[in-house]
Amino acid sequence: MIKKLVKKTGTGIGKLVFPDKCLACGKYIKNPTDTPLSVCFCHTCLGQALPVFDHPFCPACGRCFESGPDHLCGACLETPMALQRVRAAFMYKDLIQKALGLFKYQSKLSLARPFERYLFQAFATHFDMDRFHLILPIPLHGSKAKKRGFNQSYFLVRHFPRLYRDAYDRSAPWRIDISSFARVRATVSQTGLDHQARKKNLTQAFACPKPDRIKGKNILLVDDVFTTGATCDAAARTLLAAGAAGVSALVLARA
Repeated sequence: MIKKLVKKTGTGIGKLVFPDKCLACGKYIKNPTDTPLSVCFCHTCLGQALPVFDHPFCPACGRCFESGPDHLCGACLETPMALQRVRAAFMYKDLIQKALGLFKYQSKLSLARPFERYLFQAFATHFDMDRFHLILPIPLHGSKAKKRGFNQSYFLVRHFPRLYRDAYDRSAPWRIDISSFARVRATVSQTGLDHQARKKNLTQAFACPKPDRIKGKNILLVDDVFTTGATCDAAARTLLAAGAAGVSALVLARA
């Protein structure tokens, strides 16, 4: 089912405006396949991209293990997050780490559409999609949004309703909301900070300007990268304080 879904939602990708050369190594791209990222990267570089998790992982935060059964990781046993579940499409390393840097910091927006298809595949694989009411991209503070020019988290899900309709021939049971949840305090870069420093950095960073839309809802947060989980956890705690029934997270890549 999932393979058919990915192939179906990937139809027509090659007809869009994409680079002629691999964004990683600069070689010309020959014969793109049905694999969404093949329109942006050559076959050699694509070999570095670790696919949707098929490893054993922590059922809570999605941390990937080398072997053994699924089990709670040490971090979740010691300090459980407010999130019910976290799942990712890729591991944050090699090609995916480089590609996300190109997407976020060099505005290689051609990556948004293939990224979105992988993320939708992860959504269909790891969640009961019909249980959610709202999908909330992690918001940027106004100053950062103005500087960057776009919210990468929103770009990763903006076509989800159409992808769902194309795959299942019915309207999505959830909607994407970008006005009921906001980042109200500018924070310093999280890069290089440990988990505790990140938590402190994110104190009162989020708010729900329209809590009536949040109360009683099952919410899926979407972000590009999950490292320590501090951002998604802070967002979830704010949403739960506003009355959300439950919060999970879907991310493109996880450390």
